[in-house]
Amino acid sequence: MKDLNINDNYHQKYHEVQRLQNIISQSVLYTTADLNAKITSVSKAFEDLTGYTEEELIGKNHNIFRDPNTPQHFYDEMWKLLKKDEKFEGELKNLTKDKEEYWIKIVIDPMFNEDGIKIGYASYRENITNTKKLEYISTHDELTNIYNRAYFNNMIETKIKSATRYGHQFGLIILDIDHFKKVNDIFGHSVGDSVLIRIAKILQNNIREDDIVARWGGEEFVILLPHTEIKGACLLAEKIRLLIEKDPSSDTKITASLGVGIFNQNESKTEFFEKVDNALYKAKELGRNRVVDC
Repeated sequence: MKDLNINDNYHQKYHEVQRLQNIISQSVLYTTADLNAKITSVSKAFEDLTGYTEEELIGKNHNIFRDPNTPQHFYDEMWKLLKKDEKFEGELKNLTKDKEEYWIKIVIDPMFNEDGIKIGYASYRENITNTKKLEYISTHDELTNIYNRAYFNNMIETKIKSATRYGHQFGLIILDIDHFKKVNDIFGHSVGDSVLIRIAKILQNNIREDDIVARWGGEEFVILLPHTEIKGACLLAEKIRLLIEKDPSSDTKITASLGVGIFNQNESKTEFFEKVDNALYKAKELGRNRVVDC
């Protein structure tokens, strides 16, 4: 009779452990991997998120989820810490089996056996996709998908504080599409929108990684150029002007006028913008489709 009670208690505890493990598996986004980063187990919640089954993932590398736009230095920094047996934390965009994007906050811990020998890695994730979507909407222009005016304002204020304190030099380009109202009036707003999208892409494709481009409003765009002298800023502005003028994908003749300036230590944000905006106005006065620096 005593043995029966012991067995009953054992089975109760076993089933309780199983139940808790199932709850964890269904609610926690986790995976484990061996020392070669090959997946050894995944939770049910992770299967549901990614669209992959555990059978499809066992033995695969985590790069099966990798978004090609994630910079390599993210992974370099991750492995730098993990190889020192330290915990890694970060935010990462990944892809599901159907190539849909999702964002996670990830924590990766080294795993050790009873003898203290490292045997692999355990990864825990939080799905932050909705948070990232809201963040993107609040900082990006809906039409062109580049930064919006509010985000740019915050960034230039940060740069001004840094430049004032540490003497950093940075530049600003203000670009205005020439006779844009005529484009809308003659060809319609859908064509006008396509022009704005094309110009935004030209700007994105021709700036440095640290530069910031935004739609300032209407047909105006702005580019923030950290650690730049007037010569470099003008060369970039002229390059952009020519690319817009000679854009082979445009069915309509489009040109732009650009004002360029470098921040001076004794200037306020308003004074700086007015200085560059005056250069833009001068470019228009001189016949448009040109670059003028302060």
